[in-house]
Amino acid sequence: KSCALHNQPSHSEFGGLLALDPADAPVQAQVKALKDYITKHFYDCKPEILAGLGQMYAAGGEMTQNIDAAGGKGTAEFVGRAIEIFVKH
Repeated sequence: KSCALHNQPSHSEFGGLLALDPADAPVQAQVKALKDYITKHFYDCKPEILAGLGQMYAAGGEMTQNIDAAGGKGTAEFVGRAIEIFVKH
């Protein structure tokens, strides 16, 4: 059986979308993939939980640094904004 983290949507994939608007369809599809992955492998990632994750991603500190290291500078804030848009729609 493969490790759940092996197929996890990558923050580097979000980094490849930085030129887009966080509301654009490919970005929102990546947020949905992340939400679906978390729900399938860990817990029911309800909108309020996903929103909290997005806030944590962009809040600074080690989590922000790790996401930016994977996707490039600004990725954590970008993902946080994309998640914020996703949960409002």
